[in-house]
Amino acid sequence: MERKQISLMRATPPHLSALSEALQKTWAAFADSDENLARQFRQHRYNGNEEDRAAGVEWIGNRVRPVPALDRMMVTNGTMNSILLLTSSLVGPGNVLLTEELTFPQVYTLAKIASVEVQGVRIDQQGLVPEDFEQKCKQYAPKAVYVNCTVHSPTAYVMPTERRRAIADIARKYGVQIVEDEAQALYLDALPDSFATIAPDITWYLMGLSKYLSLGIRLAFVVAPSERALANILERLRPISTWHPAPLMASVITHWIRTGVAETLLQLARIEVRKRQAIVSEVLSDIDGFQGSSGIHFWLPAPAGVDSEQFSRAIGEAGILVRPSKLYAGDREPRLQGIRPGVGDPVDLAETRYAVEVIRGIYQQLRHQDEDSPQRIASKIV
Repeated sequence: MERKQISLMRATPPHLSALSEALQKTWAAFADSDENLARQFRQHRYNGNEEDRAAGVEWIGNRVRPVPALDRMMVTNGTMNSILLLTSSLVGPGNVLLTEELTFPQVYTLAKIASVEVQGVRIDQQGLVPEDFEQKCKQYAPKAVYVNCTVHSPTAYVMPTERRRAIADIARKYGVQIVEDEAQALYLDALPDSFATIAPDITWYLMGLSKYLSLGIRLAFVVAPSERALANILERLRPISTWHPAPLMASVITHWIRTGVAETLLQLARIEVRKRQAIVSEVLSDIDGFQGSSGIHFWLPAPAGVDSEQFSRAIGEAGILVRPSKLYAGDREPRLQGIRPGVGDPVDLAETRYAVEVIRGIYQQLRHQDEDSPQRIASKIV
């Protein structure tokens, strides 16, 4: 019998029939409107228009307080595009960008494109360790630090407010800009203050929509520390059109935010994700180091003596595809060995349960295998 294969590789919102319905209604509304859509294909949407930026302020909500003025808002063609723009502009060739010791794999690629060196900062269950962050600031004189600390990828921690304040104080002391990426914050109810609220003078705040609505939505909002800081970057980027939001995409998303469709889709995704994460916690919560979340992925450490690639390979051989922490460590060997499965791709709750139970089974097999190894037996005798 052929083994069922399920991919948990992607951190994606679950597929909702409401998304298809929203698209159909939007196309119909656009077709019936007096707006000449053909005009949108005849021009760039440089930094989005004022309506797009206002929609961005509405979507971000109270994550940035006080509410940012529109002249601090930039609309781009997605989060990865935004990270590349900020890395090249704030850091620059030959300089250092700090990140968590495990971070989005794409950050390493984008840094190479920008000729920027990436150095990792040690993390614990609350995020960046302040002492190591300060040591790295002294050692490397970084221009910026990139943080993905509200449902961190891959370990799923949420940095508390007090830790954020400590990191912000150190960043300000050493003249380090903070690039804050809140890809999953809106899945949570109880949230710490954002860096953009704690330290608005040194923080560039990013929020894309692909992790909330659908991976194919390439649009992100960026809040700059000030109008002048944003103007300096926009002046540098003005001749380049690759970062502009696509006009039709921007029109759809702005329409959805203004009419409440985006919020409805988000709330439906939150409901489904929480059902799936409840199953994950039911099956895995007794495993030491497991970190569930209200977001679209979770973290499971590898059994003792097993590295992340061995763990993910064994799970893959059982038909479940997951990402090992090695992918998040760049060229380094990760100190934290584990996997980051996503919960959005299974077709339903039953498939979610099946996949997670397979993961648990493989974990137990590898754990007992390690316990029975000659080396472990010998160590117990000694």
